[in-house]
Amino acid sequence: MSVSSSVTLSGWRWRQHGKDDDQPWHQCAHNRPTTEIFTDLLDAQIIPDPFLDQNERHVQWVGETDWEYACDFQYEPDRSHARQDLVFDGLDTVATVYLNGRGDEILQSSNMFHRHRVEVTGKLRHGLNTLRIVFRSALHYGRELEAKHGRYRAFNGENSRVHVRKAQYHYGWDWGPLLVTCGPCGEIRLESYASRVHDVFVDAQVAEDLQAASVRVSFDAILNQDVSVDIAIVAPSGGEVVRTSTALGAEESRGSAALVIPKPALWYPVGHGPQVFYLVEVVVTGRRDQVPLHSVRKPVGVRRLRLVQQPLVDEPGTSFFFEINNEPVYISGSNWIPDHSFLTALTARDYASAVGMCVEGNQNMLRVWGGGVYEHDAFYEECDRRGVLVWQDFMFACGQYPCYPEFAASVQREAADQVKRLRQYCCIVLYAGNNEDYAVAEMLKLTWDRADQSGDWTKTNFPARTLYETHLPAVVSEHSPGIPYHPSSPWGGEGTEDRTVGDIHQWNVWHGSQEKYQLWDKLVGRFVSEFGMLALPAAKSVRRFVTDPAQRYPQSAVMDLHNKADGAERRLALYVMENVRVDSMDLDSWIYATQLVQAECLGFAVRSCRRQWKGPGRQYCGGHLVWQLNDCWPCSSWAVVDFYGEQKLAYYAMKRDAAPLALGIMRSTPELKALKSPPPQVLGPPHDLAPKHHIFDVWAVNGTVQDVHAQIDVRLYDIATGALREERRLGSQALLANRTTELLQDVSVDEKTAVQAIMRDIRDGGRVIARASDWPQPLKYVALAAPSPDLLALSVLDGKLEIRATAPVKGVQVYLSQQPDDDRDVSWEDNGVDVFPDDVYTIHALGLVKGDKVEVRHYGSTS
Repeated sequence: MSVSSSVTLSGWRWRQHGKDDDQPWHQCAHNRPTTEIFTDLLDAQIIPDPFLDQNERHVQWVGETDWEYACDFQYEPDRSHARQDLVFDGLDTVATVYLNGRGDEILQSSNMFHRHRVEVTGKLRHGLNTLRIVFRSALHYGRELEAKHGRYRAFNGENSRVHVRKAQYHYGWDWGPLLVTCGPCGEIRLESYASRVHDVFVDAQVAEDLQAASVRVSFDAILNQDVSVDIAIVAPSGGEVVRTSTALGAEESRGSAALVIPKPALWYPVGHGPQVFYLVEVVVTGRRDQVPLHSVRKPVGVRRLRLVQQPLVDEPGTSFFFEINNEPVYISGSNWIPDHSFLTALTARDYASAVGMCVEGNQNMLRVWGGGVYEHDAFYEECDRRGVLVWQDFMFACGQYPCYPEFAASVQREAADQVKRLRQYCCIVLYAGNNEDYAVAEMLKLTWDRADQSGDWTKTNFPARTLYETHLPAVVSEHSPGIPYHPSSPWGGEGTEDRTVGDIHQWNVWHGSQEKYQLWDKLVGRFVSEFGMLALPAAKSVRRFVTDPAQRYPQSAVMDLHNKADGAERRLALYVMENVRVDSMDLDSWIYATQLVQAECLGFAVRSCRRQWKGPGRQYCGGHLVWQLNDCWPCSSWAVVDFYGEQKLAYYAMKRDAAPLALGIMRSTPELKALKSPPPQVLGPPHDLAPKHHIFDVWAVNGTVQDVHAQIDVRLYDIATGALREERRLGSQALLANRTTELLQDVSVDEKTAVQAIMRDIRDGGRVIARASDWPQPLKYVALAAPSPDLLALSVLDGKLEIRATAPVKGVQVYLSQQPDDDRDVSWEDNGVDVFPDDVYTIHALGLVKGDKVEVRHYGSTS
């Protein structure tokens, strides 16, 4: 239809730069449009795989080296195409671009996040053309900038990284390797046309009563004649169409038009309604001859968004929650780091799989963390399609960043380039200025006077405040005015640890004061945007990246190299030894122990946060985002899904506790329950010898948009014998929509009793729709049932597994016993479960076949 063409360049070749010009080129082993040096060196078998063993140590020279890439492309002139542009979606990072010759420089770029459109009209040859890109070492470049502009502190990676606008995690993090890559990481296209529009933005403002949407369609234009621009918005059903048109003269570079959609079909996050999209079509036509010149088509979701920060009933501070289409949405999600150290190795299917894992885990938000990248379009497209909300950081993390004029100008352009790209995705509900840079300012005692609202702090030792509070919000306001801006994460109140205002990163479990995770209910904030517990990856994953069997033990050199967390050996041992029995230090037992502790910790954290979602005016916690969903390489980390896609026990624990309908139980003492914060940690006798009176509470969470009536039973079992000590039938309970309902308070319980609560659907024959359990803490003191052949019984059926127990059993992990010639995989719907007498626990399992041998491990077992 359109008189324009676009050709994506591919077929790259590469070599080391700065050597003899006659040195041979290496052809990329693939024909993808994007690539980078590490994947190409791997394909050429020049370097060992840095993800395996200790090979990371042997490839550091790559980041210290300059490289160059080249590719050839054909161009045949077309008289209807008056202009030719080379469009660069991203270059990583310090790049000089040449067209058809060493001296024909067309572009210099030193910001990985810039997008470029370079006019090359009249510079192209008929037939074969060559594009060549020289990439300088970002490490060397950053050190030169540091020598010129001064040293600024960075936590994780070398200090020079803060001067370089590159993915910061490439410099190494406390979960990621030091692999400073480079290359044509974004698509490069040759676009030929006469006139075109780009950066089309459909800004839909939904009325408060949701009965109409005022739509402004704006765009940039490159024109060589007077044109008409016709705009049509097609309803999700494909039926009714809203149309308008506008005219632009050849000299104009921007245009817009306004429309109104009556009674719009609205886009909702997962669990709250459908994900529907209008189709917006923009067609450019020459006014003189009525010839179509260019067209743009894009799906657009329409929704009303608010970040609600308002006073609360009975508690200090203000709320922090998201409201979509006038409906409060409790956030249950994860932090998202780049899914690979080499991003060009990822495909759209990889992003779809990761977002799908988020949805399947009952999560509705991903926070794109500020030390990675503004993600690939495929990521946001999938979040739009699946109804996953996105909290989008700007790319600054854990550092004291500069703000000298050229740096600030580069950042302002970066922000505009990326916000204009991302603003059409309705999944994005917040922009945050950085990750933890105000916390860094507090740690370094930088100048941060909240009363100083001058807007220019470049002369202080916290110059980046000017970026976060002046430049970035201005860009968001100009280019995406409907999205809230948050200066940092964490941010709010009296400092970054204020639990009553804004969001917090709750790292006083693991980092900080290293509180016991059983105190998590004392650590909840208005919105907890980071928290976590470290664990090892799955045993089958360890066997993939540790190739030498002699290194497959918890304290080996390879295992330590693949654990980047500072002091991890001590902290992990602290939390494991403080909480669970460790009968063996073999690798599989240690993996299970760390994953069980992670699951226990994160499950209780999720329950503690969700409990505080108590209805209108009482949204004391608006959401939680675990650190982290994923890994960028194989390692021990805080991820709940390891690099190879294996779900840790914590993934399932969080899935259960974040389910639309869920139960919660908390055991405490009256004295501890009354506290609002953890008690001070004091040195003294190792044990309090006074007898304690233990109590427990039970509550239910209805995260759906409908009131629910359910039957709830609570049972108390003797752990050692399996005898039922007490049963409380609570009968039919009315669970109001979108909030927590308290069910039982201060019920006495002793240290030999485990508690189970079961929720049944009274409309569906008493089908179990939620379970919860509670055990004496710490688990290492619990007197478990004696091992016996009939303690657990498994029934393997097609597509499901049934588990029965004669006494309470903790943390039952099931996995397929595979033969060497069997590469089948089973997708478990649930795992790491607590099984009680009188209750058949059914786990659906895609790929499971009756007769399969299923292995089992549980807390206290030795297999």
